[in-house]
Amino acid sequence: MRMEEHAATWVNALVHLVPEGAQHYINVTVISAWVVLVTLALLAWRGTRRMELRPVTRTQVAWEYIVESFCGFCEGVIGPGGARFAPFLGTLFLYIVGLNLLGIIPGFISPTASLVMTFALSIPTIIYVQYVGFSSQGWRYLMHFVGEPWWLFPLNIPIHLIGEIARPLSLAVRLFGNIFGEDTVIAQLLVMSAAVFAKYYIPLPLHFPMVIFHIFVSFVQALVFMMLAAAYIGGALGHGHEEHKDEHHAAAGAEAA
Repeated sequence: MRMEEHAATWVNALVHLVPEGAQHYINVTVISAWVVLVTLALLAWRGTRRMELRPVTRTQVAWEYIVESFCGFCEGVIGPGGARFAPFLGTLFLYIVGLNLLGIIPGFISPTASLVMTFALSIPTIIYVQYVGFSSQGWRYLMHFVGEPWWLFPLNIPIHLIGEIARPLSLAVRLFGNIFGEDTVIAQLLVMSAAVFAKYYIPLPLHFPMVIFHIFVSFVQALVFMMLAAAYIGGALGHGHEEHKDEHHAAAGAEAA
């Protein structure tokens, strides 16, 4: 039995209601991801349905603070004009946080504990980075594959292509490994808790510290994913050699997290 079938029993029961031919595409991971998507959409709708110039609801105030924070982050990492990427990067961050945190709710799993989901997040992100590069620089964007000096292009092009292919792989595997590991540890501690509580009374569940750590890691991994995506976008924009070096260092620091 797979981990997701064991942990998400009632969600797995919903999967069995799906026609057998579609169960390969609509599984526990997909349904859990839809739950997060619908929840975020409802929260966004609630915060924007009665917008006022001077916010009168806490929901609108919260969303305005979140949007301003993402705009400031994008300006700081990407550079001038980076705020226009805040909708993409902010949505990416919030969605990944929701996917990560879903695993601490009984009856659910973290969809990001599946490599399929993390690749579904990383591949479109890298495709978007390439789109940004072409839309901002045109065909000149391809020159970054040639590198410097240009006469080493037979060596530089394969190296840069491998680097571009490695980006979605790195994003997907890092996110998957951290969340899958956290979910696995929490599941094992739940089993241990049942065995320990059968003999001894402990006022705090054994897995409680790991749940707190899981919440922390969920935000950190979403932040790392967003930071790397922002650094890649900054590099694709071609803001200049010195800024490109700074973006490279930012990406390297985030990858080490």
